[in-house]
Amino acid sequence: MYFFNRNQMFLALTLLTTTLLLACRKNAEEVVEMLSNTEAAEIMESAVASRSAGATMPAEEMAKMLEADLGDCGTPGDTSFQRSSTAGPVNYNYLFNLDWLINCNNAGIPQGAQVGVAGNGTFNTQRWSGNDVTTGALVFTGLNPQATAYTVNGSYTLDGGLTGNLRNIDPSLNVEITVNLTDLTIRKSDRFITGGTGTVVLVATNARGRTETVNGALVFNGDGTATVTVNGFSYTFPL
Repeated sequence: MYFFNRNQMFLALTLLTTTLLLACRKNAEEVVEMLSNTEAAEIMESAVASRSAGATMPAEEMAKMLEADLGDCGTPGDTSFQRSSTAGPVNYNYLFNLDWLINCNNAGIPQGAQVGVAGNGTFNTQRWSGNDVTTGALVFTGLNPQATAYTVNGSYTLDGGLTGNLRNIDPSLNVEITVNLTDLTIRKSDRFITGGTGTVVLVATNARGRTETVNGALVFNGDGTATVTVNGFSYTFPL
């Protein structure tokens, strides 16, 4: 009976050790699969920054067109344009379609514009490359001649795929990123972003079907940069 109990105990300990090792291995794999705060912030940067054809690019382009030609009150307008860049560590190639409707007061003075955005393209940054389809619904105010800046509110969504070169397991992700802009201010004289806030919601799914949602708080600093904060981690990047 003594030897039977000892063997039985040995078998139980072996099974327990194996179970713990498998559990630790699984937990380690799960940690690798999940986005770190830095990775999430970098992905959010690509969705916001004009230099990677993010949400601020069509907003700045719309500001340029509004300044050049407002059009008639209540008359819809639309245009298409392509933007590409191969200079530096970040490059992109995007096609955008914009449509808008100018709202005027009773005196016929422009007050605001409702703007729709649709686009698609590819981009490469130092650590991420991707392709996506974009849609946006933005409201511009400050169209009256006395205003020195446009104010932009609305949402912008990017839906596509990303590949990162910094991880060895599951480097490819399907992502949906929603950027919500609150009082983004664009100076009329040079289309420079001088302030504003927002939120970024990133929904990422890896090759194994695991999905993670990450929320970020966005601040436009007025110096050509923006800061996104993810789970207490703050990351500042150039627009």
